[in-house]
Amino acid sequence: MPNCIQCQSPFEWTEADKALLNKMTPVFGDKEYRLPDPKLCFQCRLQRRLAFYNSRAIYKRTCNLTQKTIASVYSPDKPHTVYNKEDWYGDKWDPLSFGMEYDFNRSFFEQFQELMQRVPALSLAQLGNVQNSEFTNDNLKLKNCYLVFDGEQAEDCYHGHSFVNIRSCMDFVYLVNCEVCFEVVHCIDCYNLQWSQHCKNCNDSHFLKDCIGCTNCFGCVNLRQKQYCIFNEQKTKEEYESFMQSFVTTSWSAVQNMRKQVQEFFLQFPVKAVRGEQNVDCYGDNLNNSKNSVQCFDCNEQQDCRYCTDCMMPAKDNLDVHIWGNGLELTYNSCVCGENSRNIVSGYYVSQGCSNVYYSCFCSRSSTNLFGCIGLRHKNHCILNKQYTPEQYAEITAKIVEQMQFQGQWGEFFSPETSAFGYNETMAQTFFPLTKEQAEQRGFQWSDYEAPIEATKTIQASQLPDDQTAVPDDVLNWAIICEVTARPFKIVKQELDFCRTHKVPLPRRHPDQRHADRFAHKNPYILWDRRCAKCNKDMQTSYAPDRPEIVWCEECFLKEVY
Repeated sequence: MPNCIQCQSPFEWTEADKALLNKMTPVFGDKEYRLPDPKLCFQCRLQRRLAFYNSRAIYKRTCNLTQKTIASVYSPDKPHTVYNKEDWYGDKWDPLSFGMEYDFNRSFFEQFQELMQRVPALSLAQLGNVQNSEFTNDNLKLKNCYLVFDGEQAEDCYHGHSFVNIRSCMDFVYLVNCEVCFEVVHCIDCYNLQWSQHCKNCNDSHFLKDCIGCTNCFGCVNLRQKQYCIFNEQKTKEEYESFMQSFVTTSWSAVQNMRKQVQEFFLQFPVKAVRGEQNVDCYGDNLNNSKNSVQCFDCNEQQDCRYCTDCMMPAKDNLDVHIWGNGLELTYNSCVCGENSRNIVSGYYVSQGCSNVYYSCFCSRSSTNLFGCIGLRHKNHCILNKQYTPEQYAEITAKIVEQMQFQGQWGEFFSPETSAFGYNETMAQTFFPLTKEQAEQRGFQWSDYEAPIEATKTIQASQLPDDQTAVPDDVLNWAIICEVTARPFKIVKQELDFCRTHKVPLPRRHPDQRHADRFAHKNPYILWDRRCAKCNKDMQTSYAPDRPEIVWCEECFLKEVY
């Protein structure tokens, strides 16, 4: 077990890991250039990729091509040239016109960073028909959405992350086929569900955890196909309706008090060591319909994959990939890659039929044989956005790889200083929160930019009326000071309308803090060795040994709930 060069912890790297990595060996010219075993542990490798990935920090700035005000993941103080989506994908500019001759007297990462500041950057990653959803990113097919990220097909949804086919939802993480849900985490096929997590096929319920097929239930855990239950006790319809009438869902204090009561109640019941369905020879958490996949988390339909996270669509033979899939194959140490692409090493936003792409970003549409390129479409045999013949490409890339091998860079993801974003702007801060001092000590960047807020007055969150029904329309003009971070934020009309329509309290925390709160309900991407608290057999679980939950193996848990 080698020691991670960043956190100094020993980590496992098996013969099976090596075999899959060798399967991805690139060939330049007639020579193979094997990828070395990683120097970082799984967690630090993921952290490094995530520090490159700004999914949800969005700002207003000027499009450098049209001079129009646009929304962008690049704050106005960034040195990058930024084009609006329509202009970036248009024909008014040529990415090859920014090509650079490779200089073997300088490191690859240094030259790539220079290219990043020259080639126009895409303001937002939005695909398909996106209507009235300006402040969203990493999405496909949206309508009337605000601050939702990493998903596809949503309408009238606000403040969420990771989703497929949802409607009228707010404040969520990982939803699939859901409608009218609020403050929910990891729920599938649910309707009118509030303050709940890890539920499936549940409707018209509040404060549920690990329930399936429940309707009109409140404060329940581990129930199957139940109706009119309160804190796991069966009630009559009349008793349930009477209880619901007494609970004021619009009151902030009533909801917070109930949340504490429910959490204490949940701790009395067992949790399953890991969550997942229809898996064969797999190890991970929230892994479904997969085969021969190890250390994979929040993934679906993975085959022969290892150390992959948030890949919600089918993929095969991938190692160290965060986000996507959908026909992705033989990809290593990459982020946001997919849609029938293959043979990618250290790619970032590489998609739509690309192959043999190395250390490149935002390349798509059947591009092949790229090294260190940005924004290319339908191109091949390019290095730093400069066109070469196949023979020239093979010769130069071989020399670049040999230089990177000598400098210890080959196979590593982009270095932290190459990132276009501060650590606190990226998803690394969500999964691995650091202070500014801690981040900079580890070589990451930090952003101190705060977007100005225009408001008629500023109030503390605690000064908001306790009951949402007493909040005036003028709240849309106020700057509210987050009760946790003291950062000001504003409520938009869509949020206010949602809270009023669905009778829930108005938020009192900054959107970034609410995002962090929701992710805190998710277990980390780590498996620990523990013993089942019921039968005492050895098992692996995503619940750390020092956590208070009662953790059971799958066999014991299923006997209990069914």
